[in-house]
Amino acid sequence: MGHPASNNREDRANGDAIKPELLRRLADGFETVVEKQFRKLGYSGTRLDRQKERPRPDFLVSRSGRPRMLCEVKAIFSAGYRRDRGFHISTRDENLGPFTLYRKEIRRTQFDERLSDAVRKRDALVTDEPNLEKLPLLVAFFFDFYADHLHLYPRTFNKEVSGILTIKRDEATIKAFEQLSPAEQERCLFDPR
Repeated sequence: MGHPASNNREDRANGDAIKPELLRRLADGFETVVEKQFRKLGYSGTRLDRQKERPRPDFLVSRSGRPRMLCEVKAIFSAGYRRDRGFHISTRDENLGPFTLYRKEIRRTQFDERLSDAVRKRDALVTDEPNLEKLPLLVAFFFDFYADHLHLYPRTFNKEVSGILTIKRDEATIKAFEQLSPAEQERCLFDPR
C-alpha cells in the first residue's frame, strides 16, 4: 500500500496533521482484512509488495494453486484539507473541527491517483513477469467516514482496473485494535495466533 499518509499531494503540501504511524498501522490492517476475505472465499493471497525493490500490487490471488487475479489495497483517509482551519476532514485528525463539505467541493483526484498507482504497480510486475499480464487487477478500497464518496464516482474508471472492492467497516474490531499498543497491534497483524 505504500506510505498512506503521503499518497495525496495536497496532504503532503499541508503537512501530516494525521499521524503517519497510525495510518501505516491502519494500512497494514486493511491488507490483513482483504487477505482474510480472500481466504473466506477459498482463495489464497501471496504478498507481492514486500518481496522486491520494484513496485508490486499487494497480492497475487490464487485458487487451487492457479493465479486468478492481482489485488492492490488502497485507503483514502481524508476528504481534503481545510487550510483556513488547519485540519484534514477526517476522523483520524485530532484537530478536526466543525466544517461543511459541499458536494461540489468533493475531489475525485484521490481516487484517480490511487487507481493510477495500482496500475503502475501492476505494470511493473508484468514487466518482470509477463506471464501475469492477463490477470485481472482488483483494487480494494477503504475510506475514512468523511472520504467515502465512491457513490459519486462515474461507473467507468481506469480501463486497466477490472474491479473495485469495498469492505464494510467492522467498527467494534477497529476500535478494539486502536486501543492496543503499537507493539500489540504489530503482533496481531503479523502473528495472529
